[in-house]
Amino acid sequence: MKKIKLPSPPLLIMAGLASFWIAGIINPGFNPIGVMLFLLVPVLIIEILYPQPDLESIVENASKMPILELPVSAELVEDNSSSEK
Repeated sequence: MKKIKLPSPPLLIMAGLASFWIAGIINPGFNPIGVMLFLLVPVLIIEILYPQPDLESIVENASKMPILELPVSAELVEDNSSSEK
């Protein structure tokens, strides 16, 4: 899976301001685009401050872990063997 390169927060701020500027000149429909760009800035800042491990590394680590077997008590084994007879 390819890693996606996200835009930087200053670039998003400039793009949001540009969309508001274009909305004033051409079409007011660019206002919601500017709002969406400004709402994406906190998400990217949180992503930068608290990075999450890649999904691929999580899957690789999970496949390398050994399967744990739980110990079975002797009483349960004796009860099952006596009920089968």
